[in-house]
Amino acid sequence: MGEKRKSRQKDGATKKSKKSSKSLSTETAASISYPTQVSGSSFCESTARLTVTLAPANSSDHWAGIRETLNGMLLRFVPQIRGVVLGYSNIKVLSKAALLYSDSPFGQLEVSAQLLLWRPISGMTLRGSINVQSPDHIGLLLWDTFNASIPASFIPKSKYEWRPFSDEELAAGKAEDTSSSEQSSDETEDSAKSDAEEAPSKESAKFGSGEWVLKGTSQGVGASGSLEFVVADVIRADNVLSVTGALH
Repeated sequence: MGEKRKSRQKDGATKKSKKSSKSLSTETAASISYPTQVSGSSFCESTARLTVTLAPANSSDHWAGIRETLNGMLLRFVPQIRGVVLGYSNIKVLSKAALLYSDSPFGQLEVSAQLLLWRPISGMTLRGSINVQSPDHIGLLLWDTFNASIPASFIPKSKYEWRPFSDEELAAGKAEDTSSSEQSSDETEDSAKSDAEEAPSKESAKFGSGEWVLKGTSQGVGASGSLEFVVADVIRADNVLSVTGALH
């Protein structure tokens, strides 16, 4: 009798654990928290006041020193401006003269400039070109400059699923890569035609070992080579910004 009671208790505990694990996996798949939607462009203009450090070599030409400083900020994230500097214009010198402090030979000059910034915010909708797909994430390139990644945890499994390529598709992809590399070695055609051939097509968007597709279909999420997503987080590493996205 004692052994039968123990076995019944064990079976009941096993059933409960299976039910709890099943409900936990369902909750995890549906627990993607999307940020509040934000409208507008990730590009903006801002007038900034900056302190420029002039080297002794630029003491007779302060404009050269100002442009050197501003050029060094291009494509870098500047915390004080809260964005990646893409360009500048309308430079104005605010100081009457460069100031020297202590025994430093470098002068300090106050200037203002109109800056073009890339400032992505959580909740914005962006579109990028897919450059990698794997069961773990989708990698994208934004405006051929910035990196974005959509982790598998931010891809709703109720709508999308990972589909590995068949052996025939992998073989066809390798044959296409070989053919394209042979064509690229032949540079007898003009640059305009070459650029047109290098533009991504629907077929060339398929690469790697598989792709993310709409669940129950073979329609790839990046069939056109690009993908729209929502910014879930903006990550700063040194002077570089990268975006973490989520699919609806």
